[in-house]
Amino acid sequence: MALIHSFEKSGNFLFRKRGQIPVILFLLVIPVLYYTNPSMLSEITRISLTYVAMLVSLCGFIIRAIAIGTTPKGTSGRNTNEQVAESLNRTGIYSTSRHPLYLGNYFMWIGIVIFTLICIS
Repeated sequence: MALIHSFEKSGNFLFRKRGQIPVILFLLVIPVLYYTNPSMLSEITRISLTYVAMLVSLCGFIIRAIAIGTTPKGTSGRNTNEQVAESLNRTGIYSTSRHPLYLGNYFMWIGIVIFTLICIS
């Protein structure tokens, strides 16, 4: 039971701080971008990484579109203080991921980060 409480406590913390965490990650990546020299990459590698970045971001967009398009009525809502959903969604993409919208966001941001690293030079 201690592990369950630990997961719940850390999950609540991450949910409350979900807006600040990307800012912290952004601040941590600034020195990495500053000291990285992407001009050492060959042209083929740069083009390949550009396509990889676009593909990763597109996958994130598709994950979000599937999650939004297949969510049944009454299974979600804009709530932070009390539960407004009538039932828990356990079908479709929600059967494999607890938060597919966040998963899609992460993929889109990873693609943007890869693309930024390439275009800095």
